[in-house]
Amino acid sequence: MRLIVTASVTQPTLRQALQDVPSTRIIIEQVETEYSGERTLTFWVESDDFAAFETAMSDDPTVTDVECLTTFSDRRLYRATQVGEGRAKSLYSALTTSGGDLQSVIGTATGWEYRVAFPDSGGLSRLRDICEEFGLDFTLLQKYQQTVHLDRISSAANQEVPPDLGLTPTQRETLLRAVDQGYYAIPREISLVELASQLGVSDQAVTERLRRAIVALTTNAFLLAEQESTPHDD
Repeated sequence: MRLIVTASVTQPTLRQALQDVPSTRIIIEQVETEYSGERTLTFWVESDDFAAFETAMSDDPTVTDVECLTTFSDRRLYRATQVGEGRAKSLYSALTTSGGDLQSVIGTATGWEYRVAFPDSGGLSRLRDICEEFGLDFTLLQKYQQTVHLDRISSAANQEVPPDLGLTPTQRETLLRAVDQGYYAIPREISLVELASQLGVSDQAVTERLRRAIVALTTNAFLLAEQESTPHDD
């Protein structure tokens, strides 16, 4: 059993930019702690005015080195370094050290909505304590117990399998390198620390990349198999 929590938190990262362009929504794709100690965010942006939001991001004191990675008609993928109050009051480390699995993080002009899976209720208590310590408003929106199983994979058989089985370019690169360098060999041919050094990130970042990559591969591989086994009308 896991405790699934959805909560709204007034975390300051990009809050100024979101309030300047309130039609914008941010979806966090990945959070990484680099080998140098810097915290890097990769995130999708949906907005009615990307130019205005990019200007707002350049003026926002919680991010720097903003770079647009991918552009579509309705959304763009960015990478930025989290700094200032955004980094100082980041919930990422507190969530991961308490066993939390970040399932989604969505930002709007009203705040950030976190969906997190905890192994037990202690994780939720820890999250509340951190928010209080940081002076962040915390509003619990939903919580429920979930039994871990694969039924949700087969029940989604009518969904489209994402390109590259749902892996981001960074996850794909990390997983391929781990396999190529013998991280999964028996006996293991490269350590996590050595792999992280090659990639120029922390070992925690590598662990997070590999975990997310394996979850995406497993989920979408089952989904693809389910689709292929489902009879289609000619």
